[in-house]
Amino acid sequence: MFSNNAKISSRWSLTGKLVTFYVLTSSGSLLAACGFLYWTLVSNIDHEHRQLLSSELKELHSVLQHTPIDLNLLKRQVREESRYTGDVHSASFHPSSAHYSYYRVLGAQQQLLVETKNMSRLFPIAVFPQLSKTGDFSPQEKFQTADGRKFLLITQFYPDDSHASRWHIQAALNITQDEVILLHYQKMLGLVLIIGVCFSTLAGFWVTKKGLRPLDKITQAVQAITINHLHGTISSEKWPRELTLLALAFDEMLDRLDRSFARLSQFSADLAHELRTPINNLMGETEVALGRQRTSAEYRRILESNMEEFNRLNRLIDELLFLSRAEAPDTRINQEIIILELKLKKICSYYESLAADKKITIHIQGQAAVFADPVLLQRLLNNLIANAISYSDPGGKINLLAKQGRDFAEIHVCDDGIGIDSKDLPKIFDRFFRADKARVKDTQGTGLGLSLVKSIMDLHHGTVTVKSKIGEGTTVILRFPLKQTLK
Repeated sequence: MFSNNAKISSRWSLTGKLVTFYVLTSSGSLLAACGFLYWTLVSNIDHEHRQLLSSELKELHSVLQHTPIDLNLLKRQVREESRYTGDVHSASFHPSSAHYSYYRVLGAQQQLLVETKNMSRLFPIAVFPQLSKTGDFSPQEKFQTADGRKFLLITQFYPDDSHASRWHIQAALNITQDEVILLHYQKMLGLVLIIGVCFSTLAGFWVTKKGLRPLDKITQAVQAITINHLHGTISSEKWPRELTLLALAFDEMLDRLDRSFARLSQFSADLAHELRTPINNLMGETEVALGRQRTSAEYRRILESNMEEFNRLNRLIDELLFLSRAEAPDTRINQEIIILELKLKKICSYYESLAADKKITIHIQGQAAVFADPVLLQRLLNNLIANAISYSDPGGKINLLAKQGRDFAEIHVCDDGIGIDSKDLPKIFDRFFRADKARVKDTQGTGLGLSLVKSIMDLHHGTVTVKSKIGEGTTVILRFPLKQTLK
């Protein structure tokens, strides 16, 4: 059905876009959540380390404040703070102390005062980070021993009361279990992220397919519509709210197409009928002329009759071409300010003799200025005044009224002729339409006069209104927007 199947299939489908956006969004949210949880855990563990070290270092600091320093008390305090360090912990830890520490106390000249047993073997002085400002912890460094245990190394100093010297305390906190927990947590979060992405992809496909299923149904319904089946509708189904508007808009388009095809078919039939009449007249006259020898006067009369039919065909073709050009979307007109009183007087002088033949009087009233194309305005008024004269009874009256409004200018063309039946009023702007009484009164018209009027008013962004009653006459009201309104 489609001529560009290969080209269409090569494009990124709507399903692919929606699934990709869904997976990216859900994966991004899941990644952000996992990152936040991991950051929270790391922050809590780091805070726990600091709290633990701070409480233990305070006790050591309290011993260093004694004068003179009691080394025995200091050693006993270091041993107390460093309990369980002599145990071997590889894969398991003491049930009552997951964290244990090593401590080393140095004097002002970096001389060793006291340290935890085996600390020199595990942690030389040089592996500890450099000191920071007074009272602050040094930057933390992680250190792994030969047996696989991990420690957090920090250094802190405390000045004595005289500020002549200061004590350096180096601490190594066992964080092996915390690192194992963090590693396990990382693996679990990675597994959750992988499972979440896979689930999001599957869920995205399922949700997208289910969500786009109504579009597939609409596509099938549209494919079922053919040129012989334009009156079908798709809005009768219970579509989602977003697709209901699409279905209604499509039904409205189908209705417009159906009416356009109907008008086109009717126009073709009417055009064939209008062309057939003068052509048949021409053929008949010609056959009669060729039937026997004619005099010059008879040939002249036949040629004059044929000339009338040629003029009728010429008018018909000219009006059809004008309608075609008027309906083109790129049609431009040359508008200017026109004084209606002068324009109406000029046109009426042209129809004065025709109106006098039927003893019809034409009155002009009012003053107004209209913003219009002078050539098109004259053609429009010629049609209306000619119709008014043609469909008025002898001795009738035609009133032309110019009316100036705030944002518009109006022209009223009123006659007291035969009028138009109310049931025919909606059709009078259709091409080739003639009311029954109009056909009796006028056999020379093309049936395109009011269609021309409507097209000209559309070009000026104006409106045309017709009011009529049988036996009481007809009033045509033309409303032109002013120049500033069009801008």
